[in-house]
Amino acid sequence: MGEEMLPEVKRLRLTGARFEHGHLPIDSLVELQRYQELHRIAARAKWRHDHPGEDIPADFDDSVRLAIERIDAGSADISMGFEQIAVYAEYRAAAEDAVESSIAAAYSDVENAVTLPDYVGPTESLEFRHAAAELGKTLNDNQTIEIYRAAPDAPPVSISVVTRPEAVKNLTFDEDFLVSEAEQLAIAKVEPIEASLVGRVIVIEAEKQTFTLELADGNAVKGWYKHDHQLIEDLRDVIDSPSEAPLTRVTGTLAFKDGKPYRINPVDSIEQLEFDETSWGARLTEFASLLPGWSDGEGEQISSVALDAAQSLLREAYGLYGDHPGVVPTEDGGVLVEWADRDSVLSAEITAEGAFELFAIGRGDDDGEHEETRDVKQALDFLRGGDE
Repeated sequence: MGEEMLPEVKRLRLTGARFEHGHLPIDSLVELQRYQELHRIAARAKWRHDHPGEDIPADFDDSVRLAIERIDAGSADISMGFEQIAVYAEYRAAAEDAVESSIAAAYSDVENAVTLPDYVGPTESLEFRHAAAELGKTLNDNQTIEIYRAAPDAPPVSISVVTRPEAVKNLTFDEDFLVSEAEQLAIAKVEPIEASLVGRVIVIEAEKQTFTLELADGNAVKGWYKHDHQLIEDLRDVIDSPSEAPLTRVTGTLAFKDGKPYRINPVDSIEQLEFDETSWGARLTEFASLLPGWSDGEGEQISSVALDAAQSLLREAYGLYGDHPGVVPTEDGGVLVEWADRDSVLSAEITAEGAFELFAIGRGDDDGEHEETRDVKQALDFLRGGDE
């Protein structure tokens, strides 16, 4: 198959006294490397999307490689072409579209206009946005990088010390989101997961579409939400001081840093939680906070449906067989409630879907009784032994 020079040309023009007469300082080459890396990040994302579970080919990055064809005088006016193995052409083309559209959106006048293709996952989105935000970092006053777009009548995107700060915000949503390389590595050690966190919303920054969730351990996690009417209304319902704000469960794509929850981006749902001020209410609060893998690497998050059903059952069964039943989480995302004494064992396992799987056995019995229902009244009737 071999390599071939594809006809498309990418043009970047560096302006300012430093770049006159086609002069290109060595320390400015990093800008070209960043530009190339953007294409590689997007191309890798497309490959992973199209080939789930497969390793990226060893020659893939080499195939998405830019080469300088010429530097014109007047400024450092650089024309580059892709050297690419033809079999990967579709990934290079997809990457070009993603890079061009995202940079143009970042340097537009529209806030939060940067949207990446659906094939770019959360981790790759973070990597891509950070890389795009680094473009122009070597520039000084009165210097620019002009990135020319494919459409002949489209004006170039101009990166400078004046335009870059707002573009960084557009790319990263928030000025403190652009973290150091060491922090990026710490975040990347654990892949983001779809999960929920429980805490209290203490700050909302509507202009940035972010909020801060304070967890029980005092850790603060920032969440990003899209402009969704229902999410905004849900947020308004839960904002208050840490001592008064209601317990809130936030679900979305959760990233970690140093093994701890770090950011939720994007947020998919926000819901208030209300548990009774009892010993088992405190236990249900703990269960709501469990992350996936809570049981030695296993264990689903305990579902809100199971928590609500368990609370309903425990309220109705209060005092039936003592005030302190055993309440434990199950690895499939449910809750197990059990009453046991020297004469009998009664249990109700509430599944993640809210079904009650009931079991009763007395001392000396060889076989117990089993029943399954979704009706809390029927579950209570079983626990009472059939008595109304």
